Amino acid sequence: MAHEHVALLKDIPNGRGLCVRIRSVDVGLYRVDDRIYAMENRCPHRDSPLSEGELTGSVIVCSAHGWDYDVRTGFKPGDPDGFPIPCFAVRIEGEQVWVDLDDVINTRRRSSGA
Repeated sequence: MAHEHVALLKDIPNGRGLCVRIRSVDVGLYRVDDRIYAMENRCPHRDSPLSEGELTGSVIVCSAHGWDYDVRTGFKPGDPDGFPIPCFAVRIEGEQVWVDLDDVINTRRRSSGA
């Protein structure tokens, strides 16, 4: 499927996320420097909405239990062998933000010792 229009750049706040619904998936949009990242909006610990957490640099901290994830990769910072939260391709056209749910840009990584 193709990119879908989900928001305007001005709607995505600094320091927090913006939750948008694409088809049946809640996606958090995050502004890091001058880029926008899209990540599934569910913390794996009790399905809390990540976009309600605090964003420091590229790391969002779940407001429910403090778990943290890098919105650029979906991985917990410093986790060499993990299962990431799905992150999706983002395209910007003018002031419009487009996300492609079918273009997941991250996969599980393994530590070099495995």
